[in-house]
Amino acid sequence: MNVTPRDISWTGTGGLSDIQSYAYIIFNAIFDRLSNTSFFSNFVCKRISNALPVEGGIQIPFLGVFLDSESMTPDGPINMTDIGFINNVRVGVQIIVKDNDPNRMRETLDRAYWFTLNQLLRDASLTNRFRPDTPDKVPIEGFPRIDVRPDVWGLTGARNETPLGERVFWLTYQFRTAWYPTDFPDLERITVTTAFPPGDAEEQGKTQQVKVVYEFTPDSVPTPLPPDP
Repeated sequence: MNVTPRDISWTGTGGLSDIQSYAYIIFNAIFDRLSNTSFFSNFVCKRISNALPVEGGIQIPFLGVFLDSESMTPDGPINMTDIGFINNVRVGVQIIVKDNDPNRMRETLDRAYWFTLNQLLRDASLTNRFRPDTPDKVPIEGFPRIDVRPDVWGLTGARNETPLGERVFWLTYQFRTAWYPTDFPDLERITVTTAFPPGDAEEQGKTQQVKVVYEFTPDSVPTPLPPDP
């Protein structure tokens, strides 16, 4: 049996947000901004992925940006008006550096962390909720939370000769989504009939009522026309 797909139609922007989520668009915008900054320009490896082990000999210093979790809670009463959500998305940043001096390595990790926060939270092209410079102008309303994991230290390489340090932290950003129903037929006609006197069905049956039909076409105004002022 052949099954015909039933896609719900909607009027989108014609841009990226018609096919990709807001979370994905903002996530990529964050990576693009960080990977092209002065601090991370000389990092050997810059990657969009989950937090993963890296090869100490060839992939450090390392910058990773990864999409973590997303929660969607109701934006207003759930049984009134259209469906809407407040979206909170966690994006993780993973920074790995190597240095024989542990104090200098700790300083570098903290500098990278502080540089990242300044680059993202002070960037009006990303955080301006009314005129963001993101695909389809997808906005961020704010950053309600940042979580930082304690630094991880260790040795890597074939002979454990490469000392490295890692800092991972998560930025939670917030935006809203609205889901309006769109699959409606065109309104072509409205029929209005009076019911006089009000509340008296028997008398209404004895009284001649007035019926008016309003018809709508793409190139005309509703008829009959309202009286002139």
